[in-house]
Amino acid sequence: MADVCNIIFTNFFNDTILPLIAYASITTAIIIALSFMVGRAISNPKLTLWAKTESIQIVVSLFTIFFLITIINTLCSINMNEVAGIFDITTSAPTEHVDVYDAASTYLEEAAIYSHNALIATRYHLQAYTVLGYLNAFICDFSTGSIGWGCLFGYSGENQQPLGGYGAKVAALNIFFNSSIISYFSALNFLFILIFVYKGFVFLFLPLGVFLRAMPYMRSFGSLLITMAICFLVVYPVMLSIFYLMGDVLVNREGDYLSDPSMNYNEKVFPDEAESGAAGSSTGAAFAGADYIYEKYFPGEDRYIEAISFAAYAFIAAVFMPSVAMLATIASISYIARLYGEEIDLSRITRMI
Repeated sequence: MADVCNIIFTNFFNDTILPLIAYASITTAIIIALSFMVGRAISNPKLTLWAKTESIQIVVSLFTIFFLITIINTLCSINMNEVAGIFDITTSAPTEHVDVYDAASTYLEEAAIYSHNALIATRYHLQAYTVLGYLNAFICDFSTGSIGWGCLFGYSGENQQPLGGYGAKVAALNIFFNSSIISYFSALNFLFILIFVYKGFVFLFLPLGVFLRAMPYMRSFGSLLITMAICFLVVYPVMLSIFYLMGDVLVNREGDYLSDPSMNYNEKVFPDEAESGAAGSSTGAAFAGADYIYEKYFPGEDRYIEAISFAAYAFIAAVFMPSVAMLATIASISYIARLYGEEIDLSRITRMI
């Protein structure tokens, strides 16, 4: 659960972050006041103009902080499950009240679990088809029934791999297996970013941004810190909470692919020792071994297409959708920074993230 809306974070914000912002504001105001007095004493209009300008910037910064606090409180009071009901969106979320920040973290957690399950399903099919594809039989020349006369005094015959066609499925599954790995680690990466937003952005960026905005040659950097705090505390969770409303489709909350009783996803296929019914001297023996192994892996039937679609949906839920939220957040940094009269280089922001 997110810590932004609970009483612990509220006390931490009131007891630690607000005093830091106050100290930064007082320190900045003292520097500006001293600069104004020195400018008046030495009759330096540039210095006094700078002091007057920066005094206005302190007011703007403090107004931004309290505006951000208001937005955070508003997002904490919104129940995303009620929002789903307003727009007639069905959701099977287990809890009744889910605020925006909890919804954002819940979606990324569900996306990570969903992509991990896709990884399990794809790996399972990949293993099964690899084993089946490598089944082979050595066929001796000059055979009479099951007796191969060509193997009596040496090996005279040919090696056959009757189910080698499974190699095509193995190649396809390898692609989706790799995409599932990317999906899983991408979901974790976006989740770690969100946790850092909840734990570190407010503590570090807001007080430092208020102080640096009034320092010579540091206004752009201070504006960037405040803008990033606003965007990552508002835009990023809001975008992810919207995807949370789509969770029944994106991460299939109601269905559990791995609990299918006809599959052995959560069990070892050969728990005691490697078994193979492929040993034999004929192609028919190899096919008999294939039937045995196929039944071991797939007691019902294989779900090759479902496994591929599982991995594809995982990529959409864990990579594409969170990337859209991140791009929207980065783009909003540029637009909000213009309110402070700054132009932000988005390429550098992207590299930093």
